Amino acid sequence: MPRLLAVGHVTWDRREGSDVLGGSVAYASLAARALGWDAAVLTSAGPDFDPLRDLPEVEVFVHPAPATTRFQNRYDAAGERRQVLSSRAADIELLPLPDAWRDPDVLLLGPVAGEIGPGLAVSFGAEVVGALAQGWLRQVDSQGNVSPREWASPAADLLGVHVLFLSEQDLGSGAAPASSLLACVPIVAFTRGWEGLTLFTRNSVHDVPSLPREEVDPTGAGDVFAAAFLVRYHEAHDPLEAAAFGACAASCVVEGVGASTLGDRSEVLRRLALRERLIEEGEWDE
Repeated sequence: MPRLLAVGHVTWDRREGSDVLGGSVAYASLAARALGWDAAVLTSAGPDFDPLRDLPEVEVFVHPAPATTRFQNRYDAAGERRQVLSSRAADIELLPLPDAWRDPDVLLLGPVAGEIGPGLAVSFGAEVVGALAQGWLRQVDSQGNVSPREWASPAADLLGVHVLFLSEQDLGSGAAPASSLLACVPIVAFTRGWEGLTLFTRNSVHDVPSLPREEVDPTGAGDVFAAAFLVRYHEAHDPLEAAAFGACAASCVVEGVGASTLGDRSEVLRRLALRERLIEEGEWDE
C-alpha cells in the first residue's frame, strides 16, 4: 500500500476535564489509515505517550523527551480556539527513523510548537510533500498562552514542500498573505472551516465548497483535510479533486471528539457524491 509519514509532535489536548490525543501527526496518520494507506509518525514525546496504546494502527518512531507536548483548547461561541501550552517535547530528530521510512510516498510536516527545523523536507525522498503552517505561526508567552505571529523565514522552512495548508485562524483575514506564500510552494490551500477553502496555484485561484456538518469538536479538521488532500493528490494528481476529497474527509472528524469519527474511503466518497449533488441542485444553504 502507499505510505504516508507525518512529522511533528503528538500532543495531549485537555478539554472538558479529560485528555484527548492530538497533534497534527496523530490526526493525519489516523486519517491516512482510514483511507487505506499505511502510515507512520516521527515525533518526540514523554513517557505518558504509549504508541502501542495511543496509536495502535500506526508505526511510531519516538525521540524520548521528559514531557509530551500538552495544550488546553477552549472554543468560544464563534468557534475561535484559545490555546495554552503547558509542556513541550523535544525538537524533531531524524535518528529514530529507519531507512525504510525515509522515502514515503507522501510526507506531511505537521509542527505544533516550533519543533521542526528549516528545510527538513529535503532530507526525505517523498514523491509529494505537504506542510501545515500553524506550528510556524505561533508564539507562546511566559504563561503558556498561544497567539499568532508573523512567519519569520517561510522560504527556508518550506524548502522542498509542494502543498502548504493554512487556515484563517493561522492568518486572520489572510487571503493576501496566503497567496503570497506561492513564492515558496506551488500550491496553497487556505481553509475557512465550514465556509470552504481557497486553493491557490501559480496559475489559478479556485473557491472550493466544503460539506457543512454540525460540529461537536473542530479540533483536527485541518489536519484530516491535509492528509486526505495529499492522499488523493498522490493518487489523482489533481489539486481540485484532492481539495474536494479532503473537505469531505474533514466533515467526518468534526462530528465527534478527537479522532473518534474519522471516515473511511467509502464514507468519504459517499459524502463527496452528496456534496456534488447539493452543488448541482442549488441546495447548498440547506
